[in-house]
Amino acid sequence: MFEALHPYENRLITYSDYLEFALESNCSKPNDAKGARCPVCTRLMKVRSGHKKGDGHFCHKDDKFCPTKAPAGRPYIGLPPSDIDPIATKLNQEFAQNNLSKIWNRLQSIVPFIDFKEFIDILAEAKRLRVYSYANLEPKLLPYVYVTLINFLPNKSFQKKRKLKFCFFYESEVQTYGDLWINQGSFSRLTRISYNNGKTQRVTLIDTNTAYLEREQDSLSQKQLEWCIKIM
Repeated sequence: MFEALHPYENRLITYSDYLEFALESNCSKPNDAKGARCPVCTRLMKVRSGHKKGDGHFCHKDDKFCPTKAPAGRPYIGLPPSDIDPIATKLNQEFAQNNLSKIWNRLQSIVPFIDFKEFIDILAEAKRLRVYSYANLEPKLLPYVYVTLINFLPNKSFQKKRKLKFCFFYESEVQTYGDLWINQGSFSRLTRISYNNGKTQRVTLIDTNTAYLEREQDSLSQKQLEWCIKIM
């Protein structure tokens, strides 16, 4: 991948940034410095120079499993909640239905060229996985659960404008969606990984804020809203 977490700070750095860090650390070889970290599994990474200028990148130091290598291996997908509260489920579904337009607008801002049909697919998956039934679910954070439910493929994008495949990940400690809310007030780090031909191209940290609820933006049409609610 072309970006990784700083060795000590919670921010992404590039290959060039890491070379500068190694120099400032008085290391004669870049990989002698403290390694950058994978934004998903948080294990140490090493740098590798590319075949041409600007092609340097990060790679894992070991061959252990990391979700970025196999998106289908995200453990929180496919595991429905064990304890279901019917009242909480109803309230969470109602929140989603009452804020569909705002949730849709937030997804548009973090998923390049998202198509409305992809949104429908997300809502169908949320129903299948019973996402609204998770204990302690904070419904305001639903957009950041929704994006992990499907892979965003170029041929499914709006007017097929998306050039890369996108997948969203939480750090590897998250084993079920319920884990996202175990530590109240501290939502797990969400990362968007961009792929090209199976290779990681770019890493983006997603700000999981709730300011989207305060913005007045264009709404979905009545027909689109009815379609969404029918799927939910």
